[in-house]
Amino acid sequence: LRGATKLTQAGSTVGTAAYMSPEQASGDEVDYRSDIFSFGVVLYELLTGNLPFRGEHHSAILYSIMNEEPQPVARFNNKVSPEIERVVTKALSKEKEERYQHIDDLLTDLRRERKNLEYVKTTTVAQPIEVRKRKKRIPPVAVATSIIAVLVVLLFVFNPFQLRVSREDTLEAAENSLAVMYFENIPDPEDKANTGEMLTNLLITALSQAKGLEVISRERLYDIQQELGEADSRNISPVLTTQVAQRAGVRTMLLGSILQDRPKLAVTSRLIEVKSGKILASQRLTEFSTDQIFALVDSLAILVRNDLKITPEPVAEPKSVTDVTTNSPEAYRSYLEGVELVKRFYTAEAKAALERAIELDNDFAMAYYEVAGVYRSLGDVAGWRNALQKAWELSNQVGERERLQIQAWYVLRVENDASKAAEILENLLLKYPHEQSAYADLAGMYARLSRYDEAQNVYRRGLKIDSLDKSLWNSLAYSYAGLNRRKDAFAAVNQYLRLAPGEPNPYDSKGEIYSVFGEVDSALYWYRRAVSFRTDFITVEKLGFDAVLRQAYGSAERYFGQYGSTADRFQQAWAELDLAAVPMHRGQLKQAQEKLLGSLSSNQAQKLHGDVITTNFSVLALVAYGANDYPAMLDYAQKCSVELQKDESNKFYGRELLAWAWMKNGDPEKAYQIMEELQNDVREGLPGWQARTDFAMALLAYEQGKYDLAVEQFRKAFRPLFPRHAPQFHYAVSLLKTGNLTKAIDELQRITWWSPISYPPISLFLLPTAAYWPIAAVKAHYWLGVAYEQQGQKDKAIKEYEKFLDIWKDADKDLGELLDTKSRLAKLKGTAAK
Repeated sequence: LRGATKLTQAGSTVGTAAYMSPEQASGDEVDYRSDIFSFGVVLYELLTGNLPFRGEHHSAILYSIMNEEPQPVARFNNKVSPEIERVVTKALSKEKEERYQHIDDLLTDLRRERKNLEYVKTTTVAQPIEVRKRKKRIPPVAVATSIIAVLVVLLFVFNPFQLRVSREDTLEAAENSLAVMYFENIPDPEDKANTGEMLTNLLITALSQAKGLEVISRERLYDIQQELGEADSRNISPVLTTQVAQRAGVRTMLLGSILQDRPKLAVTSRLIEVKSGKILASQRLTEFSTDQIFALVDSLAILVRNDLKITPEPVAEPKSVTDVTTNSPEAYRSYLEGVELVKRFYTAEAKAALERAIELDNDFAMAYYEVAGVYRSLGDVAGWRNALQKAWELSNQVGERERLQIQAWYVLRVENDASKAAEILENLLLKYPHEQSAYADLAGMYARLSRYDEAQNVYRRGLKIDSLDKSLWNSLAYSYAGLNRRKDAFAAVNQYLRLAPGEPNPYDSKGEIYSVFGEVDSALYWYRRAVSFRTDFITVEKLGFDAVLRQAYGSAERYFGQYGSTADRFQQAWAELDLAAVPMHRGQLKQAQEKLLGSLSSNQAQKLHGDVITTNFSVLALVAYGANDYPAMLDYAQKCSVELQKDESNKFYGRELLAWAWMKNGDPEKAYQIMEELQNDVREGLPGWQARTDFAMALLAYEQGKYDLAVEQFRKAFRPLFPRHAPQFHYAVSLLKTGNLTKAIDELQRITWWSPISYPPISLFLLPTAAYWPIAAVKAHYWLGVAYEQQGQKDKAIKEYEKFLDIWKDADKDLGELLDTKSRLAKLKGTAAK
């Protein structure tokens, strides 16, 4: 009861201290939400074996409850699902308003997670069990009993914290198949110099050249160890190595140890038959200095091939490992570091490590290949193009597996031929079915061809080979989201989270998938979890975008500053571009133009070309469009097109934006002429290319007031794209103009909260209107007011008009919608008063 927790003595409290809510501990008024907090403490204790708030004495415990945050559940129990951790965190919020507001809500989340776990657990064998929906409100006692029952089921029946997703049976061993286990570095157990890691990876590369021998990738073996509960790849027991090899489906395994590393390397190896455990051969190599590790690997590879009785074909004599990698140990060490950082999405650090590898050996083909992908993610088009070209020129210096990977991306980049690239990758997987990265690449090629069913099949093929492939679960989650399969998307991203709970990217991915489905508060929760790992991770940019939409402009600028705090110049440049979103959203378009021109000048001075410069010009064009300054729009569109023509493989080079600008400058003949030339140039291209040209044609129809034609063209453009993608402002207004009010309102409402995510097939970055979102998000309120007014919903119309005017209260005075909104609002309020 209210007040019953207070004693006569001021400041005193009653209750078991460790389970008190902050308001109870401080002697304030309490309500049912205090019990929810206490239940959160119990739940935390069940999951971790520890209390969330501890101290040596009563006062210390109370201080902890009121001032300290508990350690994450995952620190004590890394098998707890992220969603359960979210439930605990929310229940333990110090502010009552931020906790669950009713125990029913907590119960619902627990039940939903139980269903998700059931679904993931049975994905490959059965449909998830349906939980019967309750038809009436549950009494409090029944609620408490139900929660306990749910917890019992979660903890003991469904066993979610030891979940195995599509656990594979032991595969039948293929003839001449081999698993190279990690070479234990005995004198340096932590392998600080990565000697064991280098030796293992180089041996895999060397042995993979042998025709008729299937060598399992290091990543696959590590995933199996993780599945077996032994993620530490550098110290595993002999029993576990046998289990890993059996799970990988190999006939033989190679175990090794580094016995000495100074002044000379001394290495032993044993070739073991997995089924019987019989040692087939053993080798000992000595007298190799540390800078002769490549010669050591070549020698050991020859011995292993001889022990396996694999005779090289006369025309396919395996090359020295230096011929297919590098002759610099330091370059290879930096390369391995860069590859690992790429997997964690630590882009700036990965770029630095890979560039260092190239500096040490400027003929290192795979270092160029890997850094090309990093440049691409940073928007450095010239860097991407040049690095990929260099990798292709050096592709005779890699193994067949790596050559096919380089060739596929080179064909896509230079010839724009996704079909041919997909054929190359299919051929790669036919020869090397355990090359996991090729599955993601191949699925991406099929997605470019709008062959989404085939892309899904490729993801499943890859996960059948390795059910613990983090990258595939991540990509599959986005693919499901784009296909509007919410349940499947969250099942996939939750599995990604379970596999990488210590990395920021799975939290970022889960936030983006919540964002795709319009669950903004949940998205923000997961974004903040991602940023808690590192403050300059790409997620902080999305927090900035959301702050813009919430009119928290100071917070937005701080977030963009955090994103730009990295040493990478391209990321700093993107952060400068992001800052223009603040004045764009406020309707201060002249200020936005000044910021963009300043950013452009800085980028040009640093000679940062590629997406950064072209995006600068395209956003300037969109700002000019929003300000009704159409000559400036044309000028910036022309500069953007000139910049894009520097990339000879770019078939569009900004002509969609250019045609649109000519239409706004009163020259439809010129606009359609440009579009006719563009359509001829891309007619035989990808489905996405046709979508872009159809979208541009829809824009031209929109600007001419041909709204029926615009709607038709927009829908044609959307046809080859993911069903669930970024909302489109001009499409929404076209729907409104043609009387499709319900659909128009739905699209406009999405525009008010939508901000960019980092998955291009959903965000539609390549459309000429992509960067218009800060302005569109505000204008959407104006058009919602118009739509509600047409429906006769005056209160809703007034609310939207007032929201529009509130956001643009300090906007440039000459923006057209401002005067019309004030007029409409006055009329509606006058009518309401009457």
